[in-house]
Amino acid sequence: MVRVPNGVLLPHSLKTRLIIVLLLASFIPVSLIGGISYYTIYHLLANKLEKGVQSTLEQEKMSLDNTLNNLDYASQQLTLFGDIRNHYNAFISQSDPLERGAIEKDVYKFTTIVNYTNPDLGLMTYYLPGSDTYLFSNMNVSPNLHIQQFPHISTPYAGLEFLGPHRTLYPYSDNRVLSVLRTVSGGAGDPPIAVYIETNFKVFQDRLSSLPYGLPIKHILLNTDGSTIYSEDEKAFPLQAAFKPDKLRGRTYFEQGDYVLFTSQGQHGWTLITAVKKKEFFREQHEWIVRFVMVGCLSIVASLGLAWLIWRTIYRPLIRLNRYLQHAAATRFNEPVKYTGVLEFDDLLGTFGYMKGEIMLLLSEIGERERNKRKLEVEKLMYQINPHFIHNTLNTVQWLAKMNGQRDIFDLVSDFIEVLDYNLGKEGKIVTVRQELKALGDYVRLQQMRYQYSFRVDYDVDDDVLELPFLRFLLQPLVENSLYHGFRNKDGFVLVSIKREANRYLIIHIRDNGEGMPPEKVKQLFEQPDGVEKKVGLGIGLSYVQNMIHTHYGEPYRLEVVSELGIGTTMTIRLPLEIGGELE
Repeated sequence: MVRVPNGVLLPHSLKTRLIIVLLLASFIPVSLIGGISYYTIYHLLANKLEKGVQSTLEQEKMSLDNTLNNLDYASQQLTLFGDIRNHYNAFISQSDPLERGAIEKDVYKFTTIVNYTNPDLGLMTYYLPGSDTYLFSNMNVSPNLHIQQFPHISTPYAGLEFLGPHRTLYPYSDNRVLSVLRTVSGGAGDPPIAVYIETNFKVFQDRLSSLPYGLPIKHILLNTDGSTIYSEDEKAFPLQAAFKPDKLRGRTYFEQGDYVLFTSQGQHGWTLITAVKKKEFFREQHEWIVRFVMVGCLSIVASLGLAWLIWRTIYRPLIRLNRYLQHAAATRFNEPVKYTGVLEFDDLLGTFGYMKGEIMLLLSEIGERERNKRKLEVEKLMYQINPHFIHNTLNTVQWLAKMNGQRDIFDLVSDFIEVLDYNLGKEGKIVTVRQELKALGDYVRLQQMRYQYSFRVDYDVDDDVLELPFLRFLLQPLVENSLYHGFRNKDGFVLVSIKREANRYLIIHIRDNGEGMPPEKVKQLFEQPDGVEKKVGLGIGLSYVQNMIHTHYGEPYRLEVVSELGIGTTMTIRLPLEIGGELE
């Protein structure tokens, strides 16, 4: 053990220190974060599920309230406005089947209107409680079911009773429905008569959700007396069972047995309960605890493993790095790099390897540069002497021709001097469109004197583009290609067109009416193998034009060649109005 300045004793072994530090670094954060996370997540999940299930329950309760209100309103329409008592008295007083049929038709007409305005309604009928008989039913009625046996949702008042959920009176279905029974008291000696209305077959099932927030739930419906009249799990919540009033009074969430119960009371005094099994309700919390414990244990085991791995692997890379640095210091540049597999050490080794390569490359470049220097000096002298010698000699020929009256020779040499000066770059790399066209005209006149056949070059150039900046020596190789590949010793014409396009581009077209070329020949125009010189003009092909365009304008701009045998060739260049790229 060693004592550090603050008085704390630490083990001398690097391995032990790494184990202790990594254990503390794993255990403390995991414990703190785990405790805070559990407290936070527990409340978040509980609140989320509680509010979600309660919100769904409230929506279901409101939906059932609306359904019962619709039944109440429809029963009012049939009793108060449907003249139920007069229809009944008129019906039983008639013995004529036709008259009775007319009365039934009137009743059906009114019930159809009521049903049309509320599609959630199903079976409608007039009911005689005393004789348990039905009149004016819009659907068939089962003789095996009796209304008196149906469970009551609410306590009857003022002749109004809400029934259900129960099996529908319709004999050909076993769906559960809600219903209303509104009784109208008769006069002296008149039997009571009631209106019975059911919901549609699937209305009750549609009002109840089975998976709110992904939890499987069960529904229980209590009447106003607290008795169970509907249960989706009759084993856990049997019918006719009563919940203790003290558990329901003022409560919306409590635990009972293996279930968590949510309650909501309806408008008419009934209560809807949602039951969720505890293991499902707290499943996410329990799963999170299990995952947290597993992650905590795994973190501790990983910390021990990392401590051992660092202790085992850190010494060997240090030795290898030290050896490589010693080789570099001794200028042993041919020693190969042996990586350690550790990112930090490999980065250092890679950096030193890169530096070593750069040093070797620099030494090689210095030797190559010295060898090329002498060669460039000789070429420089030749490029300085030859053009000036040719230029001076041509000047002498030009003036001798003029003195001797040789006008054709004088014009030929003058045009050639102009072309030579322009192509040697005395005007600079960037010229105007006007200068480029003048140089092209000089070149065309030379070619017309040279070849034994006649050809014509026409120009279609907008005046507003003449002063725009333009790359020197772009047009001559294109026209030269038309003369050399297009005409082949026959007459023809070339059209040079330069226009603006959308005030953003300069469009150049070189068209000829020559022989045309197949696609493979067009492709060869842009290829010039090393060591092979052109046998036409100044030896500059279309690849030069393509390279110049890419250099100064960028990759999107290029020379396009379209040719058709027997018709001719069209070369097109679309350039921006401003020149970019390298100008030197």
